[in-house]
Amino acid sequence: MSGPAHVVHVTGSGRSDASMLAGVLREFRLHVPEPGPDGTSSPGPSGPRWMVDLHDSLLRSAGVRATDARPIAWHLVDRAAAEGGALRQVQPWLAAQITEHGDLLVQEPRLPWFLELWQRAATASGASASSITVLRAPLEVVGADITDDKARGPVDRVAGWINLMLGTELATRATPRAFVRHRDLIHDWDEPVFEAAAVLGLAMVDPHDADAVARVDALIDPTPHHAALTWDDVAVPAPLRALADDTWAALDALPGHDDAGTRAEFDRLRALYPYVHRRIEASLARRIAQLTPVEVVPSAVRQSVAGMFRRPRGAAG
Repeated sequence: MSGPAHVVHVTGSGRSDASMLAGVLREFRLHVPEPGPDGTSSPGPSGPRWMVDLHDSLLRSAGVRATDARPIAWHLVDRAAAEGGALRQVQPWLAAQITEHGDLLVQEPRLPWFLELWQRAATASGASASSITVLRAPLEVVGADITDDKARGPVDRVAGWINLMLGTELATRATPRAFVRHRDLIHDWDEPVFEAAAVLGLAMVDPHDADAVARVDALIDPTPHHAALTWDDVAVPAPLRALADDTWAALDALPGHDDAGTRAEFDRLRALYPYVHRRIEASLARRIAQLTPVEVVPSAVRQSVAGMFRRPRGAAG
């Protein structure tokens, strides 16, 4: 192997299909670590059981959910990782994987919360760290999440998506990075994947590797598995909806415009988010919703409360 090994971090929000992109890259011989240091087996492209358990443990120590909407959650996770000596656990394991396998792919649904940790471990191991982030629109993520997580309402899900993606965008600035839109990945994967690989210097992701291309063609499933939603289907406060739209617009621009202007827009959104989050948390309807299980609220009342959260048609701001 010439030059340092590549450690590629594949990230994205929940339900973004980052694991699908990990599966694509694995077909081009980027190694996905399987057994952890205790010999436990891997659950697949989402990473070894050891990595999952480590991330879960650190999130519990921090008192943070994987989809936490609180701006302070990032600080709490960083503190838990530092106090728990996480780098002393990750770096030797990662170094051993690099020594044995060379180029690696690291992907696990909770990885965005720990990108700085894994970046530091890769650098300390003499590897070249980079990231590819899968970008999926907020309503698609919320729609994919609704049937699987009935305990969290749409306000939590949308706010959690905003918080996670704004934090992920900032964390990925520390290393070379690329972005792939979810819609491009599932409908016409080759162009965005090969462009991302070229940006990161991943020569093994070769468009002339016909066998790998055929395997990926068989892997990709473009069939939608959840009903499409509009904002009329999701009762969220107008400021949160506007911030989600602005965040998605900035994310959607990243594959072709990862420049100073786009990064400045993310800085603006990240500065604005705590104010929007505080306003949402303080709303009366929000507090009532948190105290009352959805299933015991009559349908007519739910519809009335939903109207409090929606922006009237044609209304400004």
